[in-house]
Amino acid sequence: MAARGRALPVVTLFLRVITLCLLAASLVVTATTAKTIYGPYPIYIYIGDIELTQQYDFTFQGLYTYRYVLSVAAIGCAYSLILISLAIIAVIEGKRVGGTNAARFLSFLDVVFCTLFTSGGAAGLGLVVDSQRIDGKYFDSARRKFFISFDASCGLLLAASVCTVVIIMISVYSK
Repeated sequence: MAARGRALPVVTLFLRVITLCLLAASLVVTATTAKTIYGPYPIYIYIGDIELTQQYDFTFQGLYTYRYVLSVAAIGCAYSLILISLAIIAVIEGKRVGGTNAARFLSFLDVVFCTLFTSGGAAGLGLVVDSQRIDGKYFDSARRKFFISFDASCGLLLAASVCTVVIIMISVYSK
């Protein structure tokens, strides 16, 4: 029983570090792919026989899904850093931090953040799939590179949510 009581906090700490690494990698990949600017693309407006053309630049910072994935990864990194410090304390002391009520609250927060990681990854993958399905034939190499990188970033978010699910299972099992 003592070995189990000592091993579970170590495994939890290890999984939290892996989650932080996955979230940080997702954040770095997402942030570094945002530098590409496409355009100017013309907007054609016809009034009778007169053609009015307006030029605009297309950047990926304008995509709401991109912003959402980026913010989910950043918030998840901050959350993981806080909980890694609590996990280190739990490993050193050999008991839970804050007692049973705090453990329940942290389990609830893990569920909320797991949902957040999953929704961010799924939203990003949905954007990639829809964009490639609708106008994937017309992608140039830079735009295709962005969507491949964004796809990888969303996959890392989903992997972080899997690690968080395992952490939730361990915390429920240890009660």
